[in-house]
Amino acid sequence: MNKIIRQLKLFKDLSIINIIKMTEQTSHSTPTVEEQFKSIYSGISEINGNAKDLQNQVKDLAKSFKHACKPRKVKKHTVMHDPMIINPELLKYLGLTAGTQLTKAESMKMVSARVKTDKLQNEQNKRQFKPNAALGRVLNMKPIKTITFVELNKYLSHHFTPIAKE
Repeated sequence: MNKIIRQLKLFKDLSIINIIKMTEQTSHSTPTVEEQFKSIYSGISEINGNAKDLQNQVKDLAKSFKHACKPRKVKKHTVMHDPMIINPELLKYLGLTAGTQLTKAESMKMVSARVKTDKLQNEQNKRQFKPNAALGRVLNMKPIKTITFVELNKYLSHHFTPIAKE
């Protein structure tokens, strides 16, 4: 009987040791609730990041599709694109020979460039300039006042004569 009691005590001690070992193993192998929440949160964050990447890709694709499907605008042919006979007074101001033909756009660019090289622009507002005496004569401006580059076309229009089409 003593032998049986000893064996039971030994069995009891062994089972307690096994239970302790098992709980230690389970506590190391099974994550805590906090660790499980962290794992789920990181998974959700990863999914959210992937979703944002996919949204950006869809936006880019939609933009490129919209641009590809949009019909190309055909520029209308206007008087601005035709060479014209230019008044000798304007040609002299631009430093060109008599009889030179330019489009309105080309001549406007040349006058604008001349305004910039002569430093006639307003320093505070570069869209405005005050013509000097020579440009004032070309623009038929009496008295000379500050104008913008947009208004320049209005003042130069009398210098252009369309070429007669045959």
